[in-house]
Amino acid sequence: MHTTSNGSQAVDRALGLLDLFDDQREALTIAVAAAALGVHRSTASRLLAALVRRRLLTYDQRLQGYVLGLGLLPLAGRVLARYPVRSAATEIVRDLRDETGETAWIGVPAEDEVVFVDQASSPHVHVNVDWVGRSQPLAAGVTGTLLLAFRPDALAGLPTGAGGPSARELERVRQEGFLARAPDPVSGHAAVAGPVRDHRGEVVAAVSVSGPSHRVDARRLREELTPAALRAASRISERLGAG
Repeated sequence: MHTTSNGSQAVDRALGLLDLFDDQREALTIAVAAAALGVHRSTASRLLAALVRRRLLTYDQRLQGYVLGLGLLPLAGRVLARYPVRSAATEIVRDLRDETGETAWIGVPAEDEVVFVDQASSPHVHVNVDWVGRSQPLAAGVTGTLLLAFRPDALAGLPTGAGGPSARELERVRQEGFLARAPDPVSGHAAVAGPVRDHRGEVVAAVSVSGPSHRVDARRLREELTPAALRAASRISERLGAG
């Protein structure tokens, strides 16, 4: 029993190391890993070595630290392959970006979160932040809130958290069929999301487009971005067999 507990702890710690990578941390040293996990440097070194053996990490001489490895790519590919909406949406998400000149996304629900499975970045972006694979609570941002509104239990007491959407807002989203905010309180940008439906008519994803307030005011959001997002959502839905 003790061995099983130790084994589970080691797995949890190793996976915890992968969670340390983000836009601010490209490489991980033994010292940083040990401090983050609260373990001795020798323990952190063994965990990092195990991840290297599995090609989940590799050592980068230039950065003098461990970076994410190519072994993650097949895993990511298999996960994305489970979501036919991504392959159906890829071209259309890029069309939406090209039509509006703003960044477009496609997100799918995963329990109480939205996971972004594709992104087409605006040509105006100087420093690109890739949200593919990232998640947000359903109550955060237009993409998640739209998905939340179309959940069967959304209006039956599903907790939305402090500062989350009200039942009235969720009902309005269901009636209007989209959600536009200028600005969205999470990103600070103007944003709109539209529902993607499958062959059963169920909302299985949301397509969204967003731009900073100096390019997208309330009028442009209403007259240009919202219709474009809804057209994109309709095109993706057709590819998924929606009637």
